[in-house]
Amino acid sequence: NGKYDESEAALKEYATMRPEDGRVSLEQSLLDYIDFLLKDSSRYEIETLPFNTKGSDWGPSLYGNKLVFVSTGDPEDSRDIKYNWDNLPFLDLFSVDIDEYGNYSKSEIFAKNLMTSYHEGPATFDVKAKRMYFNSNRSTKGGSRKDDYNNLQIFYADLENGQWQYKGEFKYNDPRYNMRHPSIDNTGNLLFFSSDMAGGKGGNDIYYCRKDESGEWGHPVNLEELNTEGEEVFPFIASDGVLYYSSNGRGGMGELDIYMALPDRGVYKSVENMGYPVNSPRDDFGLILDEVGMSGYFSSNRPGGKGFDDIYKVEILYIPVQIKGVVRDRINSFEIAGARISLLDENLDTVATAISKEDGEFLFPAYKQRNYRLVVTKQDYVSAEKDVSTYNKLPNEKIEVELYIEMDFDKLDQTDQLEPLSMELVDGSELQIIQIEHINYAYNSDKITPDAAFILDKVVEMVNQFNDLEIRVESHTDSKGGDEYNLKLSKLRASSAYKYLVSKGIEPTKIEYSGFGETQLLNHCDDEVDCTEEEHAINRRSMIKIVRRGKYKTSRTSRSMFYF
Repeated sequence: NGKYDESEAALKEYATMRPEDGRVSLEQSLLDYIDFLLKDSSRYEIETLPFNTKGSDWGPSLYGNKLVFVSTGDPEDSRDIKYNWDNLPFLDLFSVDIDEYGNYSKSEIFAKNLMTSYHEGPATFDVKAKRMYFNSNRSTKGGSRKDDYNNLQIFYADLENGQWQYKGEFKYNDPRYNMRHPSIDNTGNLLFFSSDMAGGKGGNDIYYCRKDESGEWGHPVNLEELNTEGEEVFPFIASDGVLYYSSNGRGGMGELDIYMALPDRGVYKSVENMGYPVNSPRDDFGLILDEVGMSGYFSSNRPGGKGFDDIYKVEILYIPVQIKGVVRDRINSFEIAGARISLLDENLDTVATAISKEDGEFLFPAYKQRNYRLVVTKQDYVSAEKDVSTYNKLPNEKIEVELYIEMDFDKLDQTDQLEPLSMELVDGSELQIIQIEHINYAYNSDKITPDAAFILDKVVEMVNQFNDLEIRVESHTDSKGGDEYNLKLSKLRASSAYKYLVSKGIEPTKIEYSGFGETQLLNHCDDEVDCTEEEHAINRRSMIKIVRRGKYKTSRTSRSMFYF
């Protein structure tokens, strides 16, 4: 009902009386989220429009200098045909002209020859193909219905000699299900819509179809990453590829809220509630934007409107841009997964966090005309920062950044993960060489991990400082798999280390490498013993020995100086 302050006061009173009720924390989290959505209301300006009626006006779509929308007209409309459900006239397509000063003409019927005694609208336009896709619950043949269903389907019409001519129905229509709210992208190759067809996640899900080379629409694809158990409706694909839609399945401010989903290599993973005043405690839906992305229109049944549903204009003052980055190791440029990235505003308050993926990548939506700071942290690494500005960026422009971090060698030493090993040389001086606890391989893999690469780089530094040092690489496997296969795998692991060292400039003649398979297990996990994966992982390792033949003696016995 929009009375958030009263709700919070009542919740605090209830929490005092019933502190053991787990629902209190859940409800408080929701109220905190709503407070966040209300916080930055300066992002948008909205205004009511003069052509709204006392009936229902919704589902706007831009077509040239026209705004096309769905309307019942005024309830006092002279049309005799009324819809039994709400006793309002059937929905039809209307339009207003918008002049260069932003003034609106009087509304009039759009594409009058497409009108039937059923609902028509909303519509979307493929300008290049001069084609309009629209909703109707007419017969699939364009005449009166002869079945027991009353579901909306998608139809299309072409512009011929200045008139819209009905051409047919969408090939995936099914009268058993609704096929609602078509929206085509600016290439004409992607058609989004909402449907309650079988196999979805919730009541209505968002789907899309892609046009193939022959001009035929491919099968509907469910946008599983966006859909919830609730209702996802009114998709709109903007010129920059951002998908806007409405949902009541993500919490939000009330009933239907408008969300934006940023694309990342064809997948919509980052979803953001557009907040107040675009959203309200009531239904907010049908957002569209112009080609530039700075202004648009949406529909709402919020209090204060003229009718049941009204169309509002929205000016977007701060259009989000995308900060897309990758976390890398400073020494070898490997991508680092599992790093925590924080996005800080100009007050150094954290506004968002992300965890880098397997390829080291992360993505933040951010507002235009602001300065941010990125802070990246990861266990056993030195944290790093980078400032990013979104000033003078285009709407939804992608800002690409790289964050480099390096292992905290001193910290590792303090936590006993690194152990100094003193070696007495012939001339009496001492060389400090570091022994590193082994870093395990992934099962059945010979890939050099970023952690292993860090250690190998330290070996390279040491060998480059002392020209008479040589390297011996010994690799081992666990007992899983056959003896012959494990021997081969261990040789591949040793070879991978050899190739890496050579790629860093070490002379091949200074490196010896060999594989021992499962012949030198570090624990009891041989073929006859049932061990955990953690116990098996101990045996998947390589060791590096630094050798200066005949010129030194170690101060104590050690199997190796470097493990990885």
